[in-house]
Amino acid sequence: MDTISSWLASITWPIFSRVLAALGVGTVTYTGAQSALQTALQSAKTALAGIGHEVLQIIAMSGFFDAMAITSGGLMSGLAWLVLKKFALQSGT
Repeated sequence: MDTISSWLASITWPIFSRVLAALGVGTVTYTGAQSALQTALQSAKTALAGIGHEVLQIIAMSGFFDAMAITSGGLMSGLAWLVLKKFALQSGT
């Protein structure tokens, strides 16, 4: 019994420490990038506030705001995939 418990303890700690490290680094990375992206989008919206109403309607009809939303969504999903890769216990190809 003593050998099985020591064997389980020797296996469990590296897995547990790796999961905790990936969770911490991934959360900080994702939260920081999300905050930076939200700030950039808010800054872009603020910069467009000085444009005339007609020009703003043309920009909206061209799909600029949809393109901003799609691009930011793509960036965040790509970052989410990178963070999820850190949860993997063994890196694959």
